[in-house]
Amino acid sequence: MVAGVASDRYSRTKRGPAGDHMAKKKRLKIVLIGYGAISQTLFDVFREKKPAIDIVGVLVRKGRAKAVQKKLGSKVAVVETLKALLKLKPDVVVEAASQQAVRDWGETILKKGFDLMVIATGAYGDPKLWKTHVKAAEKSGARLRLPSGAIAGLDGLLAMRLGKLDRVKYISIKPPHAWSGTPAETEFDLPSIKEPTVIFRGSPADAGRLYPKNANLAVTVALCGAGLKHTEIELVADPTLPPGTNASRLEVVGDSGELNMHRLGRAMPDNPKTGVLTALTMADDLMKIVRSSDW
Repeated sequence: MVAGVASDRYSRTKRGPAGDHMAKKKRLKIVLIGYGAISQTLFDVFREKKPAIDIVGVLVRKGRAKAVQKKLGSKVAVVETLKALLKLKPDVVVEAASQQAVRDWGETILKKGFDLMVIATGAYGDPKLWKTHVKAAEKSGARLRLPSGAIAGLDGLLAMRLGKLDRVKYISIKPPHAWSGTPAETEFDLPSIKEPTVIFRGSPADAGRLYPKNANLAVTVALCGAGLKHTEIELVADPTLPPGTNASRLEVVGDSGELNMHRLGRAMPDNPKTGVLTALTMADDLMKIVRSSDW
């Protein structure tokens, strides 16, 4: 949601042979909070696409540093404290961990003037936290970067909210086993579900709070559109989805028209709760910073 062409912050100017000034782009230094499926995908994408981006550090839970360092080699610092991570002086801190990480460290990162990319946006179902982080960014000059995640159509929703929005509804659809370890597991016999079943219907804040690993997009859609109090959310367990996939629908009605988006995407191989597109949108938003155009 918040990324554009490379800014002066990530470039420097040098004088060419004819005396004219030419911008020479600097490589973008980023650090990651967490080393799960999303972070590993970012490493893979940047290794293949070779953008001007260097992952210089990763923050992991205590006791994991040695094992992760062995996987990543000596070129990436693996640390166990936020203080050590920020000592690496990154251009962008990328949260790829959890809502709790956003709550614990987001304000500190932004106050110190570091750009912060947040994917666990369900944390912003708390309006006070959202306002605190935005104000911290405004005061320090940092940027709070919010990739779209595993959804399509947010660009249209952001544009439509400049007019009047009459209705915004987001529906997250995942196979029954992807809802294991959530409140749905106690309310439904997930393995016995034979047809698409609504397991939650309610507010974005409640969806993000009760389903922190599944429903961050509920809050993303709300903050991009009609707000936390005027966005409808449904979470669906659907055993008829093709194997290894999840899906979503976005329905928007406003005075500028209607938007109906349906997405069928591949889930992370080791994490059915998260779509591959989540990590790819994060990678693309970071690559926009070092590209000469948005596309």
